[in-house]
Amino acid sequence: MMGFFKKYFTEEKNVGIFQSIMLILFLLIFFLILFFIFSKPRNYYEKISSLPLEKEKTKKKL
Repeated sequence: MMGFFKKYFTEEKNVGIFQSIMLILFLLIFFLILFFIFSKPRNYYEKISSLPLEKEKTKKKL
């Protein structure tokens, strides 16, 4: 399978365009993920980080 792609992209004249498009897409998705992570308030992450501990406390009470 990789041989097919290697043959296709080595014979292609505009390989640099495909690489540039993939790099731009990767960076766009990466920065969108970073934006969503840092746009949430700190309280959101503090609440979520304590959820597993709360489940253990409720199991011990039972």
